[in-house]
Amino acid sequence: APEGELLYPEETYTDQPLEFRIAEIIREKAIRGVTEELPHAIYVEVADLEYDAEGKSIWIRAFIYVERETQKGIVVGHKGEGIKRIRQAAFKDIRRLFTNKSLHLDLRVKSNPKWRQNKTLLDELL
Repeated sequence: APEGELLYPEETYTDQPLEFRIAEIIREKAIRGVTEELPHAIYVEVADLEYDAEGKSIWIRAFIYVERETQKGIVVGHKGEGIKRIRQAAFKDIRRLFTNKSLHLDLRVKSNPKWRQNKTLLDELL
């Protein structure tokens, strides 16, 4: 079959919002970085995505959510080593989205009990 017209500009490689892509990068690194059984009990919300006045720097604050308070320690790790590894790994990939900009990435871990039963939240995540 012959090629059809482009539906998006040629330089567009995804139709996903930037916040979604950032959240997915962080979630991937969190799942890979956690050795205990809780990967499917993790979701990420990008709470803030701000540029400085000159557009040279970007600041991102994201929350990694788990289902139970006791799971927060699993993600954070001993002396914060777990969250540090997640941040460093995510930083490398997110940095590729913002060439020639200074990147600041702040990650926090929170609990949100029964989030997997929250249809509204699940619709937003998908």
